[in-house]
Amino acid sequence: MSHLSFPNSTLSPMHLAVAVCLTLTMTACSTLPTPQPQTPRYAHDIDTSQTSLAQMIQPLQQANAGLTGYHILYDPLEAISTRLNLINKAQKTLDLQYYIWDNDKIGALALYDIIQAADRGVKVRLLIDDNNAKGMEGAFLALDQHQNIQVKLYNPYGFRQFRAMDMLLDLKRINRRMHNKSFIVDNQIALIGGRNMSDQYFNVSDNYQFSDIDVMLVGQAVQDISSSFDAYWNDAYAYPVRQIVNPQKHQLRYDNLKQQLTAHYQKATVQNYLGLAKRTDVFDEWLHHQIRFDWVKATVVKDSPDKIRDQAQGDDYLKTQLKKELISPQHNVDIISAYFVPEKSGTQALSSMAQNGVQVRVLTNSFKANDVWLVHAFYSKYRDDLLKNNVKLYEFLPALSGLSLNPQTEEISKKAKISLKGLSRSSLHAKLMELDQQQVFIGSFNLDPRSAKLNTEIGVVLDSPNLAKAIHDTLDQNIDAYSYELSLTPEQKIQWTRQTSNFHKVYPHEPNMKWWQKIGLKLISWLPIEGMM
Repeated sequence: MSHLSFPNSTLSPMHLAVAVCLTLTMTACSTLPTPQPQTPRYAHDIDTSQTSLAQMIQPLQQANAGLTGYHILYDPLEAISTRLNLINKAQKTLDLQYYIWDNDKIGALALYDIIQAADRGVKVRLLIDDNNAKGMEGAFLALDQHQNIQVKLYNPYGFRQFRAMDMLLDLKRINRRMHNKSFIVDNQIALIGGRNMSDQYFNVSDNYQFSDIDVMLVGQAVQDISSSFDAYWNDAYAYPVRQIVNPQKHQLRYDNLKQQLTAHYQKATVQNYLGLAKRTDVFDEWLHHQIRFDWVKATVVKDSPDKIRDQAQGDDYLKTQLKKELISPQHNVDIISAYFVPEKSGTQALSSMAQNGVQVRVLTNSFKANDVWLVHAFYSKYRDDLLKNNVKLYEFLPALSGLSLNPQTEEISKKAKISLKGLSRSSLHAKLMELDQQQVFIGSFNLDPRSAKLNTEIGVVLDSPNLAKAIHDTLDQNIDAYSYELSLTPEQKIQWTRQTSNFHKVYPHEPNMKWWQKIGLKLISWLPIEGMM
C-alpha cells in the first residue's frame, strides 16, 4: 500500500478522517528524537568494480555508453527469485530501501539471505520507513547487532507505543512518508518499482495478492538510484534503529534471530515455494550465460528528501522531473495507477487530451479491490467528468477468474499451503504509464496528491518503443479479463461492464458496494482532505 496507515492503531478509517480534520487546525510541535552525530556513508566508499556482477555488466555498459539496460519483472515468482538470487550473489554491498518490510514468509526469507551475505563480508544498509515498522522493531534491532549490517528507520515516530499521539502533535511531518523502493546490489544492479517486501506482492499471502511490477536496471540508471539512496541514508530524518528503539522493550538478540530465520528457511513449505520460484525463473542461466538487457535511454526521476520537510523546490520534485521527461502524447496514453485521484487539474489535462483525439485509458482499483477505500471516495468524484470527455476508465477486479491467474497459482497453494481463495483475491498495486508506444514510466509513484505532494517516490522513464508497444498491446488484448469497463448510459449514469469471450454482464450500480458504503464514501468526499489522499 502507499497511503498513510496506522496498522497498530485502533483508529478506523472514519475516525482517521475526523482526526485529520481536527488536527489540521492544531499548531504542530516536532516529536522527532534529538539527532545524534553520524558519519556519512556513500555507495562509492566501497570499491565494487571487481565483483563478479561488475565483471559481467561493465563490458556491456561500456558497449552501451550512456544507456541503461532493463529487464521487466512481471511475474511475482520471478520477482522474489531475482531478489534472493541477487542477495546471494552480492560480494561487497547491499543497499535496500523500502516503505514496508513485513514479519512474514517473504520478509523472513529475505532477511535469512541478507544475514548469509553479511556473514561472508557484504556490507548491508537497510533503510525502512517507520510508518509500518513497529512489528519489525525487534528484528531490526537484532539485525543491527551484526558488524556488517546497519539499519535505519526513516522519519520515525516519537511515541513508539502510542503512535496516534504523533498524529495529534506532529501531523504535518508524520503525514509525509518515504514511499521509495530501491534494491541495489554491489552498485551494479538496481531494482525499483511498486513491490514492498511482504507476502502480498509475491503470491504468498493467505488473504489477497497485489498485482505489481518491478524493473531491473543496469548501467547509467544504477548510479542515479545509488545517489538517491545515499541522499536518504545520510538525511537527518534517517535514524539508526538503536537510537530510537528501546532495547529493553525487545529481548530478541542477533543469535536468536538467526536461529529463528534458519528454522523458517528449513520448513518444507518454504523450501517447496523456493523450489517453485527457482524452477519458474531461469535467472541463474540468464545471468551467467545469456545476459540480454534491452539498452535504452533512461532517466531516473526521484523526490529529494527535502520533500518530507516540505522544503523541496522545483526540480526537487519527481512530478516536475516527470513532466520534463515525458513526451507530449499525440496518439495514446495508458495509465495504470493503484491509487488514482486526478484532482481538477489532472481531470482537465486528461480530458483535454481525449477531446483532442488521444486515446486515454486509465486502469485503477475498483472499490472492492482497493485496500485504501478512503482513496476511492475521492477518485469517484472525477469519474463522470472523465467519462463525459472520452477518457476510458477500467477498474480492477477484486477476484480474478481462473483464466486470469498465474499458471502456477494452484501449485503455489498446494506446495506453500496457501489458501487458493486468498490467491484469487486481488488488488492492483502497479504504477505504470505508457505514451504513444514510445515511452514507459515505472516506479513507486501513483497519480494522486499523496505521491505528488507528500510522500517521496522514485521511478524511471524508459525510451523504449518495444516495451511501450508490448504494454499497449497487452492492455488491448487482456484488460477485459481483469477489470470492469466503465461507461455512461443515455441518462448519464455510470455502468460497469464485465466482458469476456464467454461472459457479459452489465452492473447498473457499483459492484460489491453496499448502500451504506456508498453514502459513507459520499460524505467523506466532502471533507477537506483530498490533498492527503
